[in-house]
Amino acid sequence: MNKLNNIKRGIMALIMCLSLSLCSCGSDYHGENADNTATADVQQDENASSVVIDYGDAESFEAALNKGDNLEGKVVQFVAGEFHPDSKLGYNVWSGEHLNFVSSRNPDIKEGDTVTVRTVTIENVLGSWVINYEKVDNAVVGEDTITYDKIEKTTTVKTTPKPETAITTTKKTESTDINTEKTITDATPEINGESTYEHNAYYDIVETATFINSIGNTIVIHKVLAKQNVFVSASLLAYGADGNVLGKGSDEITLTEGQYNYFRYYFDGDITNADVQPNFNAKSDSFLTGERNAVEMVQYNQSEDHLYITFRQNVDELDYFAKFKILFYCGDQIVDSDYGYFNTYAENLNGKDTTDVAQIWTYGINYDRIEYIFEP
Repeated sequence: MNKLNNIKRGIMALIMCLSLSLCSCGSDYHGENADNTATADVQQDENASSVVIDYGDAESFEAALNKGDNLEGKVVQFVAGEFHPDSKLGYNVWSGEHLNFVSSRNPDIKEGDTVTVRTVTIENVLGSWVINYEKVDNAVVGEDTITYDKIEKTTTVKTTPKPETAITTTKKTESTDINTEKTITDATPEINGESTYEHNAYYDIVETATFINSIGNTIVIHKVLAKQNVFVSASLLAYGADGNVLGKGSDEITLTEGQYNYFRYYFDGDITNADVQPNFNAKSDSFLTGERNAVEMVQYNQSEDHLYITFRQNVDELDYFAKFKILFYCGDQIVDSDYGYFNTYAENLNGKDTTDVAQIWTYGINYDRIEYIFEP
């Protein structure tokens, strides 16, 4: 009996040892799996936290905006231009041709910095894009990231590089990308008294210029002499030889009777050989139109790559959307244009007879004089 009991005790002890060993092995196994799972989770979290950039440069982003794409919520990378911490829009970082990245807090961005942001809201304010954003620190360039280089490679419109000089007043040739042509008002009267885009009851086109900018896109400028105080919207449709639309440029201007102004049209690529069809529509001044002739140019001078213009306010209160427009001339030819809002460039204009100086970046523009236009 004692021997039998001893055998039973030995079997029970052996079973217990085996059970403990199996439990121990199981614990090690699950521990390794847990460690591996935790590592995988961390890697997945890191991958999930990386944001793919939608637009890799300001040029592609602005081109998409100009086409009418809704880009709110998109991730954009751009090189910061001038920084205006005291603009009435807030902390304003410029980029591209007419991009304004605006925030209510100091974004700690310097000119020349490469910045990545996610757009929150985007508004078109009289031709300029005002973009509210939040900075993104963990963005990466992906296969689907759009850049201007990709757009340029896939476009069917031929582009040509911009030469440094050579300006002509005749038909565009391979040696130049600037085509300016004087238009004398009396030389092309309205046909049978009908109203045309070039000559109508509201304005006469008196000068035109077409050129390719530094990134291969076409700029068309039509300078007009106003006959009435009126608001005019206009567009140009560019058609290829096959009848397909190559691009559309639009602009809106507020005319002051007896004064000059200009339409400025922007097209992707080179459309200088396209068939262009214009359209225009004149309306009464909107409620946004302020007082005319409210600011005059006192003087201007150039220093290195900047143009400095001294302005004097002629009215007690300046409208918020009042802006200046500039035509750059080399000799008798228009070679470029620019514009800006007084509340951004000359924020110290705050009453009648007050003055302020606007600083405008003119790098790459070969000019010897300017023409100032006030637009209410």
